[in-house]
Amino acid sequence: MYDLNEVKTFVSVMETGSLKDSAHKLGVSKSTLSRRISNLESALNQPLLRRQANRLIANEAGLKFLPFARKMLNVADEGHKAVEELKEEVSGSLVVYVHTTLVRGWFSALMFDFLEEFPQVNIDVRTGNQLYQEIKSNDVCVWVGEPANDQLRSERIGQLSQGLYASANYLERIGMLNHPSELSQHAWVDTLKSEQNSIVLEHETQGDVSFDLPKSRLTVDQYILHAEAIIRGKGVGLLPHYFAEKHLARHPEVFVPCLPEWKGKSQPVYLQYPFGHLPRKMHALIQYLRDEAKAFY
Repeated sequence: MYDLNEVKTFVSVMETGSLKDSAHKLGVSKSTLSRRISNLESALNQPLLRRQANRLIANEAGLKFLPFARKMLNVADEGHKAVEELKEEVSGSLVVYVHTTLVRGWFSALMFDFLEEFPQVNIDVRTGNQLYQEIKSNDVCVWVGEPANDQLRSERIGQLSQGLYASANYLERIGMLNHPSELSQHAWVDTLKSEQNSIVLEHETQGDVSFDLPKSRLTVDQYILHAEAIIRGKGVGLLPHYFAEKHLARHPEVFVPCLPEWKGKSQPVYLQYPFGHLPRKMHALIQYLRDEAKAFY
C-alpha cells in the first residue's frame, strides 16, 4: 500500500523537476521530500528517479509509474469530494479569481460577509487583469470582459457601463466638453489601450459617435493606474462608472464626469465555474455572487 503523501511528492517532483521547488509548493522540507521518495521507491522495490545536472528526471520505472500515481491522486480527490458532499454544513476550501476592477467596494465586502455566514469555508482569493494560466477546472472566476477559459462554464451576471472623466483642474485649464466631436481638441488618456484603433460613444437620442484613439506612450493593465493618469490632468479618459463611483466615494473630486449622457461600450461581467455537479461550498458561493451582482446593472 502506498502512502498518498509519498505519491503526491513523486508527482510533484515529476512536474517541477526539483526537490526545492516541490518542497516550496507542498510546504515541507527537502529532507521530508527525499524521505518520501525513498519510502516510495522501497515500497516499489526499485528507483524511480535519477539526477541529471541540477534536475530530477524519471527513469523507465518512474515514467511507467507516473500515470498510475496521478490516477491514485485523482481517485483519492474524488473520494474526498464525495464524502464532503455528505456533510450538512457548507465547508472546505475554494480558490476564487477576481478581476481587480471588482475587488474594492464589491468583492472585498462580499468576501467577508460570505465567510461570516459560512464559518467552515476557507477562500484563497487571487486578483488580476489578465486571465490566469493556472485557473483549474475546480475554481471560480469573476471576470470583466469576454471569457477566454473554455474549461469553465460562463454565466453573464452583469455589465459595467463606461463614461468619460477628467480632472477638474484639466477642464479649468483646457475648457469643458460639450460634444464628443470636441475630443479631438483634448488630450486623451488611453493607457488601457486595446487592439482597437477607435472607440464608440453612445447616446440614447443622438446615436453613436466614433472617436479615433491617439497613440499612448504609457500602457498599464490596472484601472487604478489608468485613473491616476486622469487625476494627474493628463487628459480625458474612459472609466467604468462603477469603478469611478467607488473611487470618488473614497477620494471625492479627484476627477469629474464629462458628457454624462454619452457612454462607452459596456463591459460584461462573467461568473465562471466548473461544469457538472457542484459541491455545496461552491454552489453557496456562486449563488452568493449571483445575488450580489445587481450592483453591476
